[in-house]
Amino acid sequence: MPYHTISLGGKMPIQGNLYKWGERAKGVPTESGVYAFYNKNREMIYIGGSSNLRETFSKYVQTNFSDDPRKRETIYYRRMNTDNWEETVKSLLDEYKQDSGDIPKLNNDLKQGEEVTSEWGFYFYEAFNKPIFEAAFNLEDLKKKIQKVSTLSLEFHQNRGDFARWIREVFKEMQLADRIAKMCSTGETLRLELLNALGNPEVAECPECGNLERPVKTWEMAGRPSKTGERIQLTIALYKCGNCSKTFRNAIKKEKIKA
Repeated sequence: MPYHTISLGGKMPIQGNLYKWGERAKGVPTESGVYAFYNKNREMIYIGGSSNLRETFSKYVQTNFSDDPRKRETIYYRRMNTDNWEETVKSLLDEYKQDSGDIPKLNNDLKQGEEVTSEWGFYFYEAFNKPIFEAAFNLEDLKKKIQKVSTLSLEFHQNRGDFARWIREVFKEMQLADRIAKMCSTGETLRLELLNALGNPEVAECPECGNLERPVKTWEMAGRPSKTGERIQLTIALYKCGNCSKTFRNAIKKEKIKA
């Protein structure tokens, strides 16, 4: 299949054939390159790159985008090979933003307050084939639903690891997901632990003994600005365990700021 040149203007930065996503995507060349994903309306939703397009696409197909379930909206794609794929992706995103006012939606991290679409919402059950017709579409919504659903439903999902998996895969909140994954309580105690975790992201587990602690100090760190003038700012928390006296750090917040 032929390669095509890049157009840095408009909303179609990778010109050429528009391919249907599916098993055949695993057969793309092994060269490094860049690619764009499109939804059913042929709207661009993601720009990416890889040192090995075949390896990347094969993983996407085999795992059904488990690294980011939002990409399951992909119906079509374009691609082209380039040795300098990392810089090319940056250039494509910069030009897309200049033209459209923002980067493709899946190149933006999903924030806690944002609602996901119905395709990857969290749907509550009490058992297999026994839905209770409650659903959550962001983490605040999840917290509200956990307050009202039955403990039977909470235990069903916790035993399957559903809460942690959804938080990790959809919202990329790894620390919160890991904390919830370790919970083994039942009944109302489980409900309280889940609500405490969702309402207090600054609370962290001691890596030595598992004791829950609040930070004794927090500070902010910002990285270098990108070409668009944005920087990633982290809020770092310092903890001291009251049980075993171990000190440790965690990143409790990540946000984009203007330089």
